[in-house]
Amino acid sequence: MSFVANGPRVFPVPADWSGAVTETLSWATDYMQSPVTGISHHCSYRSDPRRSFEFAVKCEGQQRRVVDMLLAGHGGRWLVPVWPDVQLIPADLPVGSGEVACRTNGFDFVAGGKALLWAGVNRWEVVTVSSVNAERLSLAAATVGAWPAGAMLYPLRMAQLQDSAEESLWHDNAGVRSLTFDVIDVCQWPSLVDLPLYLGMPVLNRWADWTDYPKASYARLREVLDNGSATALTVNLADFAFRSQTTQWKLFGREEHSWLRSLAYTLCGRSTPIWLPSYTSDLRITGDLAVGATEIPIEWAGYALFGAQAPGRRDLRIELLDGTAIHRRIVASVASNDVEVITLDAPLDINIAASRVRAVQIMSLATLASDQVEIQHATDADGVASCTLGFASVVPHV
Repeated sequence: MSFVANGPRVFPVPADWSGAVTETLSWATDYMQSPVTGISHHCSYRSDPRRSFEFAVKCEGQQRRVVDMLLAGHGGRWLVPVWPDVQLIPADLPVGSGEVACRTNGFDFVAGGKALLWAGVNRWEVVTVSSVNAERLSLAAATVGAWPAGAMLYPLRMAQLQDSAEESLWHDNAGVRSLTFDVIDVCQWPSLVDLPLYLGMPVLNRWADWTDYPKASYARLREVLDNGSATALTVNLADFAFRSQTTQWKLFGREEHSWLRSLAYTLCGRSTPIWLPSYTSDLRITGDLAVGATEIPIEWAGYALFGAQAPGRRDLRIELLDGTAIHRRIVASVASNDVEVITLDAPLDINIAASRVRAVQIMSLATLASDQVEIQHATDADGVASCTLGFASVVPHV
């Protein structure tokens, strides 16, 4: 099966993987912040994000001619393969098959949706998925063609092509185009259900990637009064330092891809706060701690003087080398010479050897800094992708 009159309009030319396929998830949050207290209100307008794919097609010969004909002859909606979710079918699929043996966990297959069996720009078949099972797709109708083992299988999404799909020609028979498709279908994905909770809010409990240098900064709500002649007067409105930080994520394999996507759906743009570790060693414990301890000696860092249990500077994640993590709030702090002692709101429930502490991180309650999440797919989702997330702290309400 391929193109026929009044048949499905599939975009059948594969993305060029010498550059990334950029997937963008876009939420919409009504964000309001008090200019005096810094307290913010977040309300999401979308339960599911808008989604788009940007990719290039480098083609010559038949593929170039096909792309040119398709773009000139059809300006409407397309069934677009989800390029990062490609797989090869493991066995021959004869004519009249009602099922397709394949992997489904972490793929964008949905009951009632479409899938594509693909062997070439004019050798493909669209099938309708009736149910998604652990190791197969059940089809609403039997296949029309026969497909050999190794044929490609993609989920399909209905999408609208943006204008300006400009072609850069290398010569009269080869060129490259950059295309952006806005997905029209509702794209649902499960949220994370296994995040630990602290004071009723989820905690981001995975370390980010350090391939690129993470960045962090502090800002305050200020009013500047300046008449243009005397020195400007700056007034701090809220007694709270708002921390912003970026985290980079390198994703290896489909499980990590799925986790990152679920994190994005959990945060729902700027609407959902999460406890965000600093990913730095903020405090250093100087002595072993016994079960039931509430007072912790730390190396002098100026905490009692400058941290002083301020919002955004009082919640700790104590992470051990074996991955165990303890979350506590600092309720008091005192300094004496080169040592400080912080007091926790609840006793420790395990022994902690100072030599086994990986890091003591200060956590801040934060939301995403933007309603957009971009995933750069360097390969299909069984391989490598990257994503940079910006976070902005909010005044904690707990």
